[in-house]
Amino acid sequence: MSTSPGARPGPRRCCTGSSRCKRRSRTRTSRRSSAVGRPLSAEEVGSRVRARFGDDVEVVEAFGQAAATVTSDRYHDLVRFLRDEPEFACDFCDFTGGVDLGPERGFEVVTQLTSTEHHHDIRVKVALPHEGHPHPVKLLLAEPFEGFPLRKDFPLMSREVKPWPGVPEGEEVEDDE
Repeated sequence: MSTSPGARPGPRRCCTGSSRCKRRSRTRTSRRSSAVGRPLSAEEVGSRVRARFGDDVEVVEAFGQAAATVTSDRYHDLVRFLRDEPEFACDFCDFTGGVDLGPERGFEVVTQLTSTEHHHDIRVKVALPHEGHPHPVKLLLAEPFEGFPLRKDFPLMSREVKPWPGVPEGEEVEDDE
């Protein structure tokens, strides 16, 4: 590193609150970043969403944040509303996942939306229609596999002993006892 006066960097910009500098920094921050809103409570989210979507959306408080359950035909409208409405400003999708609720209730998609401006989280849940699917096949499991291993009601092998499906008939499995 050179110490000649021509090669030295200029003075650092500083904030008046963190040092003895009396001059303000020349760098400007955006007006939007300084206008941080307050997080909305689950009740406030529920009342504002119900005012817009009526009975198509049900909002409850779950684990300290708003959880909105919406019909599948209004899902995109709700997510766009939460993104574009300034009082919500949900600009970050934290995660999207699927939940298998069993054969009676079907599947549900859960999306966690976060507002980096207002510091609140809103969970959006939508049930997927499972009747009349044109091609219901197992995506990650072999066809002869019985059951669904990610469900809570799946019997674990340690509790129920079944023969391995890959063993040909007539062969016996040797036990190492």
